[in-house]
Amino acid sequence: MSQKTWYFWMKLGFYAGLARTHARLQPGTRVSLLKPFYRGAKITAIGAISINQVLAVMTIKDSMDGAAFALFIENFLCPELWSRALVVMDNLPAHKLASIVPMIEAVGASFIYLSPDYRLFYAY
Repeated sequence: MSQKTWYFWMKLGFYAGLARTHARLQPGTRVSLLKPFYRGAKITAIGAISINQVLAVMTIKDSMDGAAFALFIENFLCPELWSRALVVMDNLPAHKLASIVPMIEAVGASFIYLSPDYRLFYAY
């Protein structure tokens, strides 16, 4: 199968309101600010990339769950897929919903799950 038909999806989450753990001031002065604990918004960005381009991107103001992932697949990824495309996903339980597979296969694409040892891929 040509690598041009492969799609990888990626997810990134971050807290927008965290403060730094260290500060710089002039010698002899003390930092007097409190470090907030998760004070800002929690934002998750999810996207699908191919070798040539970014295909779909979605952000949510919460953690990724099955409902959010199904929304991403149905409204953002599937309209960009074509017949014989291959979607590669990791083993997050949200990716294994029964509704995900029919949506991907309905456009003629297929999918595979990475093995549990996919972390070795990120080591390089």
